[in-house]
Amino acid sequence: MDKLTLLSHINLFDELPKEDMDLIDQNSTMIPMKKGTQIMIPEQPLDVLFFLKKGQVRLYRMTPQGKQFTTDILVDGNVFGETESFMLTDKQTFAEAMTDCHVCTMDKGKFESFIRTTPDVSLKLIQILSYRLKETYDLSEKIALGDVRYRTLFLLLKMSEKNGTRNKEWQSINMKFTHEDIATMVGSSRETISLLMSKLKKEGLMKKMLLGYSIKADEIKKILME
Repeated sequence: MDKLTLLSHINLFDELPKEDMDLIDQNSTMIPMKKGTQIMIPEQPLDVLFFLKKGQVRLYRMTPQGKQFTTDILVDGNVFGETESFMLTDKQTFAEAMTDCHVCTMDKGKFESFIRTTPDVSLKLIQILSYRLKETYDLSEKIALGDVRYRTLFLLLKMSEKNGTRNKEWQSINMKFTHEDIATMVGSSRETISLLMSKLKKEGLMKKMLLGYSIKADEIKKILME
């Protein structure tokens, strides 16, 4: 897999000229990772930024009770990790590959040298951080206040808004996930989520597609606002 070709698809670098892309290519390392790989662990901090070129990565934290609490699901083009200058995830965050992934890493020195000459990158990183903080707050609030059905509908809606496509009243969820993944994200059991997903299909709020699911986003929004 060509690293430079993949870098051209990263959202953060959409507007960078080729010479900047070449510089990133020279100063980064591409790493293929298998599904289930722990990319970041709080006990083993890494002073690097990760650029997700292909695949899905789950960011999560551990509750005091030892349960996993998913804060975000990243797809192609996302950036995560931290250096002294930028913390796009906090020190308690785990990162796990949900699918086979290709990740590009850049260490603190090389990255900070690069952003000193490309201030547009700094601005985009700040925008990403602001968005991620808001998403984490919203998700935390919904999970704390809602029941399992409410939390699941909220999560499905957020996933569809992240990278889905609209087809009349249906909005796709272009991500790979299992019932176990959803259960972990909303703090429930796989059995409960399996029953709930079946019920949502019968109610006409979601349907299985060849490559994932589609939901009736507008109807779900109305339910969440009740």
